[in-house]
Amino acid sequence: MLLTELKRGEQAKIIKIGDIGELKKRLIDMGVTSGEIISFKRNAPLGDPKQYVIRNTNIAIRKKDAKKIIIEKI
Repeated sequence: MLLTELKRGEQAKIIKIGDIGELKKRLIDMGVTSGEIISFKRNAPLGDPKQYVIRNTNIAIRKKDAKKIIIEKI
């Protein structure tokens, strides 16, 4: 399942972060790593980026990047 498929309020465990270049290192620095629990909070007014919560921190990830993050629903 991809991160973009998560619905509002649902939680999932991150399985793998695909090849998203330089952004991958930045996400890992913010705590977006394999095994962490992430939940979808809301969309931006125009639908992109989406806001997620991980380790009690809100982060925004663009749809094209979120499609490369593989998750497992809890």
